[in-house]
Amino acid sequence: MPYYGSLRHQRDCLTAPVLPAMMWGSLVAGLNIAQGAPLTPRVFAVNVGILYLYQALQCPMEAIHGRRSLLHNGLAAGSLGVVGVQAGFLGVPFVPLHILYSSKYNPLLIAFGMYGLIAMGIGSLGSKPL
Repeated sequence: MPYYGSLRHQRDCLTAPVLPAMMWGSLVAGLNIAQGAPLTPRVFAVNVGILYLYQALQCPMEAIHGRRSLLHNGLAAGSLGVVGVQAGFLGVPFVPLHILYSSKYNPLLIAFGMYGLIAMGIGSLGSKPL
């Protein structure tokens, strides 16, 4: 049986991101606190949780396609960006507010595109195939 889609892949895919998510989530939470966010467990939980879910959401896509792909990065990050913006705990980076909240554009589609493209750009730095 191929690795992708196997029980070993699912186990590795769901357990491997725990420590990196805790490390990077804590770092991002520290940056948020340094910029004036209150020191609460929610700040850490949101940052760690989003980074873990970003990795975990890619597991079923890898199992279906049998390989890793930048498109998986984009779909996972875009989906989390939409949920975060809709829930009100994420903003949309690099987009001026007058464009984001214009009646011409859907802010959730902009969030999906922006978070997806950022994740695909970062994934491409690691030579991940499309």
